[in-house]
Parts: sequence; structure tokens; C-alpha cells
Amino acid sequence: MRFSVIVPVYNAADFIGNCVMSVMNQTFGDWELIIVDDGSTNESGILVDRFAAKDGRIRVFHQENRGQFFARRCGIANSKGDYLVFLDSDDELTHNCLKTINAAACESNADIILYVGRIVRDDLETDRYIGNVGTEKCRIPIDTLKRSLISSNDLNSLCLKAFRRDLFDGDDTDYSAFSGTHYGEDKAQLFYPVTNAASVYYIPDYLYKYNYRADSVVHNFDMNSASARLTNEMFSLMYEYMEKWNMTDCACKRAAAVYYLRTFLSAYYGLRKTMAARGKLKQFRVYNWMEHVNKSAFRYCMSCELSIKEKLKLLVAVIGF
Repeated sequence: MRFSVIVPVYNAADFIGNCVMSVMNQTFGDWELIIVDDGSTNESGILVDRFAAKDGRIRVFHQENRGQFFARRCGIANSKGDYLVFLDSDDELTHNCLKTINAAACESNADIILYVGRIVRDDLETDRYIGNVGTEKCRIPIDTLKRSLISSNDLNSLCLKAFRRDLFDGDDTDYSAFSGTHYGEDKAQLFYPVTNAASVYYIPDYLYKYNYRADSVVHNFDMNSASARLTNEMFSLMYEYMEKWNMTDCACKRAAAVYYLRTFLSAYYGLRKTMAARGKLKQFRVYNWMEHVNKSAFRYCMSCELSIKEKLKLLVAVIGF
């Protein structure tokens, strides 16, 4: 088996059909599709079972609701392919995705292959791409990928990478903190396989359709999600891996702190804008941010890596605590 495509599903009845068909219509046929129904309360589970009944390459697992993170873990544990490809239930692969990845794998023999996604909005392809490293194929030093992971969101997406399956072998990490989370879980799944990888290869091909949905959990701001948006669980795990990767010098610590501060700014001002629009700014103002933020990161709030605008926004936010 060459590829295992892993799809976590939760109440995805409106779009799981397009997702599954994007795999069934691949120009490369040596694949299995592993669908993990994460305790859906609508007909999603029934729909994916019907697909499995029609195509023996599709396997479905049903579990109690534990969140996307653990649905993916289930898929990984039950996979058989040489390479793992991750696909979200509301997204799609381009028709030549697996064929192109296979050619890149044969050409490079890489442990991880990176490719490009395109944002689709209202069924129209936009001019926005994600995971775009450049216009040419290239090998990426593993330390370069690690430095990107500890300092930015640029290469976060699990769905824009194909992994040798054995990179996940032996992972006994305690992931209990990620139960039910919607934030930071992509990156949290990356640390272990990246640790085991020796080679990374990038291809500039657009192989993944990311369907932007304004009603998704990630795009809906409310105060109940405030602490989760800080992704403290992911950052805690990241700091552990920085130790394992010997990335504990001053420059790496500063890069990680600046990354945290930018994550905070995104959460803080995104919530403030939404709550103001809803006439609930008072609710935002009384929120106890100090109880949830990583205070040590704020020692770097005047770092030269931050723009003047970012520094001013941090100052305004801190004064408002």
C-alpha cells in the first residue's frame, strides 16, 4: 500500500461527499482511505459507511467524540501505507495529488514531502496559497523546518505534508491536554515525526483545496475560546521539543517568545474586534488574560523582531489587563 489518506469526521454530512470523491477520483490508485467518525451526531457516520461498502479501499472507524486530534491518532494507528496524507473532511485533494506526491517520493526518497494548498471560498479558487515555500523543487534542511515550527505558523499545516508512516512509530507522548481542542493541534502532531525525519523535500505543486468556511470553529471568535486560542498546550509541547532539538540558545528562545506574542496579539485583537461588533466589549474587558498568558514571553515584548506596530499593540493590550 503506497498511501494512507486519513480523514477525521465530525458532523460533516454537508461536505464529506466531495472530500471522499476527491480521493476516489485520484489518478493514482494505490491508496487506502481511513475515515474516523469522531462521534458525529448527524448522518455523517452513515454516509461514510456507505462509501466504505462501495469501495474496499475505504475503511471507517467510529469512536466517541474526542476531537480532531485523537481522530487523527486513530487513523495513524490503523494505517498501512508507506506514506500518510492528511485531509480534513471539508477540504479536497486535487485529482493528481497522490500521483504527484508519489513521483516526488520516488525522485527524492524523502521522509517528509511538502506541497502547496490553495484557499477556496464560496466554491471559487482564490489567489491565496498556503505552504508556499518557493517556485522550485528543493530539499529543505531539517533544522530549517524545525526553526520555522518554533517561530511561525508558516509550515504548520499537517494537510500539506506527506509523511513516511514509520516516522510516527513509537510515539508515547502524553497528548491528553489536546482532548477536544481546535487550536494548535496541527503543529502538535508534527513535532514527533519531524524529530524522526532525516530529509524533507518541497514541491511547488498545488495539490490541496482548503475550503474556507466562515462558520468553522477556528473562524468564530467568542470569549469561551479565549484561552484556547493562546494554544498554551501546543507551546508547552513545543518547548519540550526545543530541548530535544538542542534549540535552547538565546536566539531560539527569543524567536519562540516572539511567536507566542504574535499568537497572543491575533487572539486578543481578534476577540476584541468581534466582541465590539456584537456590543459585548465589556465582557471582553473584564476577561482575566493574566490568568492564561505565558508571562515569561512578555519579557521579549520590545524585541527587535517585532514591528513598532506590534509593540504598540502589545503595550495597549498589557495596559488593558
